[in-house]
Amino acid sequence: MILSFDFGTTKIAAVLYDPKNPGSSVIHSAVHHAATDADPGKAEQDVFKLKETFLKLIRQFSKTELDRVSKIVFTGQMHSIIFWNENTVFNVVTWQDHRASTAGTLELFRQKSNCCLADGFGGTTLAQMALENTLSQWLFCADPADYFAALITQRRRPVMDPTFAASWGIFDLQKKKWNEKAIVALNIPHHLLPEIVPSGYVIGETAGDYGLPSRIPVVCALGDNQASVIGSLENTGEELFLTLGTGGQLSAAVTQNELQQIQLSPEIEVRPFTGGKFLVVYAPLCGGSAWAWLGKSINNFLNELGLEKLDEKKLLDRLDQFASRTSPLQIKTDFLGRRNAPEATASISGITLDNFTLANLAGALGYGIIEDMFLHFPAEIVRSRRKIFVSGNCIRLCSSIRYAAEKISGLPVQICNVREEAASGAAKAVLHMLSTSRESESRTQPL
Repeated sequence: MILSFDFGTTKIAAVLYDPKNPGSSVIHSAVHHAATDADPGKAEQDVFKLKETFLKLIRQFSKTELDRVSKIVFTGQMHSIIFWNENTVFNVVTWQDHRASTAGTLELFRQKSNCCLADGFGGTTLAQMALENTLSQWLFCADPADYFAALITQRRRPVMDPTFAASWGIFDLQKKKWNEKAIVALNIPHHLLPEIVPSGYVIGETAGDYGLPSRIPVVCALGDNQASVIGSLENTGEELFLTLGTGGQLSAAVTQNELQQIQLSPEIEVRPFTGGKFLVVYAPLCGGSAWAWLGKSINNFLNELGLEKLDEKKLLDRLDQFASRTSPLQIKTDFLGRRNAPEATASISGITLDNFTLANLAGALGYGIIEDMFLHFPAEIVRSRRKIFVSGNCIRLCSSIRYAAEKISGLPVQICNVREEAASGAAKAVLHMLSTSRESESRTQPL
């Protein structure tokens, strides 16, 4: 069995994945409450709170369950970065960070590196800290998932696979190594960066600490976007994957040949995927949180009027129930700006004296969230797919948003029935890589 951990933005999930009967996999999760009160423009998380939650989840498995573990793998929030040395660890700087655009240096970093850097990318954070001369005290850096993989194997220098490395914005996708020209241009110390290893690489074994049995092989972490796609789709060549939680991502796996024939907008990211494929991804900064904004705004209005606030979940459920399917309003959902345009803002248009109702507002908001996704995504990919698998509480719980997804895409929508799809997908990926490796080895054996 594979023990998989997903270090998410708000919670950590642990899955003891049973390949023979995935539905019987043992799953535990916990909110980590790791966000700190960082300075304006910064988004950071306390590593020690992440560690406390990680250890808490391990303790929820019985000794019998842990003794059945054959491999351990991690996944988690991409783009984010942790710094540490022999004595101390810095906070996680997450994908929600805006320190570069706040300082007015983001465009400078793009020009100097010739890379599509954005706020919250690990490469952007490194460039900003290099400019501020605050990198010299650190010996290592990694994403949170690879940091914890190194921790339980007592590996001094972390490693990183291409799925995570590409999310930092300073990775050469074709050469599968760090972009040397960009690193030099941004004054990033090369020794600070993790060693690049192939996906599925075994980085070491557990040392018997942290409540885990000793001598269990640990596989390098896999990006949560790629892991979620693997955990959710039935056929990656025929389906789209749409997730809406706090953020949002619309993803499709494509071959090298398909990628060369697609016209991509600057808003689209191309990420490494397993099996020599690539993921075409649109990831707005504000996905499901745009829907939560409506509930918070209504409660703020009630509070200003001296009225009692409503339960937010019940309020959002009610808004979903009566959301108009034909709203005359149009809502642009750039509440948090855009990766390539941090100054962008949200807007509502089409308002008259008598159509500004909650039903129209809710309907237009759900439609706007989905419209933004498909507006930037390559239409030829959408036309070549037969179904959309969706995950994340926002779209799972909101029928009006699922309706908008079907109407805008012209494709049927199916809710993923996999629990903790990122952690489950990372486990599935490990099993697939092991199987492929065995097949490859068997072909090279003498007859």
